[in-house]
Amino acid sequence: MRRHVWLGGVTLATLVAVGSCKDDVGLTSLPETYIAVLNGGNEPTPITTAAQGLATIVVNGNVLSFRVELSNIDSAFLAHIHAGPAGVNGGVMRNLYVPPKPATDRGFSGTLVADTTTVVDSVLTRMRNGTAYVNVHTEVNKGGEIRGTIFRIQ
Repeated sequence: MRRHVWLGGVTLATLVAVGSCKDDVGLTSLPETYIAVLNGGNEPTPITTAAQGLATIVVNGNVLSFRVELSNIDSAFLAHIHAGPAGVNGGVMRNLYVPPKPATDRGFSGTLVADTTTVVDSVLTRMRNGTAYVNVHTEVNKGGEIRGTIFRIQ
């Protein structure tokens, strides 16, 4: 019995040691996937709205592939990644949807934007530590109608 316990302990220690090794030679890191669940209640001053959304962001190196999907929103005209924790307004770090694209229709539901962009390391750092959010601005709520903190799911 002691031998089995000892052998199990050695096996576990070996797995932990091998799992913690870092090998940068010839390997690339896997893409990271983030989401932000967007709603009016996430705004620093909560907005009563039927609008909702989901931003999905895949990070591969310094390249973001993103999609912002919305439902029941009126006249969305901007979407950004902002710096700042939940409940605090922060500056724009990266535009996701900007003019000259026309504002969405009344009651719009669907994909607002799907695109790819390159970002600086500070944007990635904020996304990874939970101090970045996606905000969608409308004609009625120019400071932001729906918002959600970006968090990693994979």
